[in-house]
Amino acid sequence: MDIKEYQVKTDSQKVNHPWEDARFKVVFDIIEKQIINKIENKDKAAITIFDIGCGDGYFLEKLAKKLPNAQCLAIDTAFDDEIIQNFQEKYKSFNIKFYKSIESIDLQNVKADIVLLLDVIEHIEDDVEFLKSLYNSSFITEKSKIVITVPAFQSLFCSHDTWLGHYRRYTVNSLQKHLLEAGFRSKLDGYFFFSLLIPRWLQVKKEKKKKRDIDKVTGIGDWQGNSLTFKLIVTILYLDYLFSKVLRFFRIKIIGLSCYSIGQKQ
Repeated sequence: MDIKEYQVKTDSQKVNHPWEDARFKVVFDIIEKQIINKIENKDKAAITIFDIGCGDGYFLEKLAKKLPNAQCLAIDTAFDDEIIQNFQEKYKSFNIKFYKSIESIDLQNVKADIVLLLDVIEHIEDDVEFLKSLYNSSFITEKSKIVITVPAFQSLFCSHDTWLGHYRRYTVNSLQKHLLEAGFRSKLDGYFFFSLLIPRWLQVKKEKKKKRDIDKVTGIGDWQGNSLTFKLIVTILYLDYLFSKVLRFFRIKIIGLSCYSIGQKQ
């Protein structure tokens, strides 16, 4: 969850959105198959993971449960001292450290196996320059994998994007292009969550007729629903991903509301 969405409710009220859970399942499947299972001559659990733009830490909490020996560094420029203190206490049973910036980390002898940029670079005005700065960072090596997810299709840009501070939405081709300009090559990419395209398209059509008040947007931080609804939505979205994965095996590619890429230094 984006920190802006996280701050919509008090801690006692916070309930993560099923989309976040489904996205975790999708990204972990990609990471496990394409990265973790291919790591050689190393304890596969003892890896170093940077989550840049980590938001409320929900993703890393779930990832740390899957990889209990992994070293997880959570970075978000929206953090203040109070948030960091709260998160360190909340996640004290996990190997997760929280930071305001990359510069505040002691990077001596630290090399990243995985760098997560999950729905992050759309928030950055010059995303290519940001990716170039990562390329030149000491913790990025030729073996580091950059895992990126972003919202797809500029035509679906709506009030939620504006409220969150998004500069753009992407296609797989534009994401590839931006990675290449920064010095990375995309080793694997695609779309996911085809089933969410129509609801978003309807939202965009509705907003064209009646502009939505940005001040009334709360994002997924205001989601309300019971556990049954949560599980049902997560199941539907993950089956959506698995279906597109099966089609990909037969060289049939379908679009979705989000796209992803695994990048690596050229």
